[in-house]
Amino acid sequence: MNDRKEQYKLLSDKKFAFRYNHMLFLPIEFTWNGYTHKIQYNFCTNPLCKWCGQGQVKFETVKGKPSRYKLEGGGKNSQKKLRCNPDPINPTIGMTLNCSPITVSNWSVAEEISRLVRINQTKDVEPEYNFHKDSCIVGHLTPFDTPSEFYKQGKTLNNAQRWQCKVCKKKTSILPNKRQSTTYRQKKNDILPMFAKLLLNKMPISRTCDILEIGVGTYYHKLEWLYRCCLEFLEKYETTPLATASFKEMWLNTDKMHYNLNNVHKKGQGGHKYFGLEDSQVQTYVVVSADTMSRYVFRSDIAYDWEMTVEDLKYDTVVYKEDHLNDFSKKNNRLDFSYYPQEPTDNDTQTPYEYRTELNEFNKRMQYVDGLHVNPTYTTMAHYWL
Repeated sequence: MNDRKEQYKLLSDKKFAFRYNHMLFLPIEFTWNGYTHKIQYNFCTNPLCKWCGQGQVKFETVKGKPSRYKLEGGGKNSQKKLRCNPDPINPTIGMTLNCSPITVSNWSVAEEISRLVRINQTKDVEPEYNFHKDSCIVGHLTPFDTPSEFYKQGKTLNNAQRWQCKVCKKKTSILPNKRQSTTYRQKKNDILPMFAKLLLNKMPISRTCDILEIGVGTYYHKLEWLYRCCLEFLEKYETTPLATASFKEMWLNTDKMHYNLNNVHKKGQGGHKYFGLEDSQVQTYVVVSADTMSRYVFRSDIAYDWEMTVEDLKYDTVVYKEDHLNDFSKKNNRLDFSYYPQEPTDNDTQTPYEYRTELNEFNKRMQYVDGLHVNPTYTTMAHYWL
């Protein structure tokens, strides 16, 4: 980071990007579930080529010290690719087919894996309880750690346990879990079976609201609640058993479906002066991975990151100087806006007009719904790794 900060103003954008091209074959290391993993996806992907799946190697014993792959292409709006070089040591064993696999950012693949792990997990609400009065001498004790210091005072209407401190006599009710109450803080819970049936049969939102006699706000509230229930069911009954299961053979099929999202203006930016900046509907993708034989769906994810903010993108751009890097070196290359536009430096090849145009396009996008689109290639790679 210190080197990037120092070289950013000294080098042109092309020379700066070339300086960090070694990240193309640099494995990314991360920890998940207590295990350390390494990923490196820049290699030949043609199964008929002898370099398929092989990492980069420089043949030191050969004149000129050629490498297994060379980097080529990558104009202003094109993606850089690898090129398989011939084998200078064993040219008669196997064949190299002059393949040209695309390059990806290993760092960005790891970021997409992290995103899919986060959105597939549920976490119970953990409220802060106060089981004692301010003057209680045992105010540091809780019934979770020392239940002998409390009386059980029955249960509430929601089937939640009520505790009473033996010293100060304060009574406190705790939040019920799903086993104790499935209707806690849920009104009109009786509509959920019909709501789920209408949802699976692709009933329009307005028609569903008419049938169930609910408002649009209630519709989306029930939709999120039902989705959380599905995640909890998966985590309890499928994720855990599958983690210990093994299969001799598995045929995975991944499909990418188009999905149209409503491109909604942010609050305060819906007047006539903002009209027509972008399409009213924006196209994204749903990536689905399933087992071909059993038709069991392992994952289904929209290639859209709604957690990414402009502030996060600005920070990454300023710290890592991502506006001057090649795509395969960027942390956020998976996003449709991989960096926040920066003013050209003295040695930059970008003109002030190009910078203003780029910044204007970015600002237009930021007037709409939060989040950024994800390249579905990265979502698919994260699917296969998981």
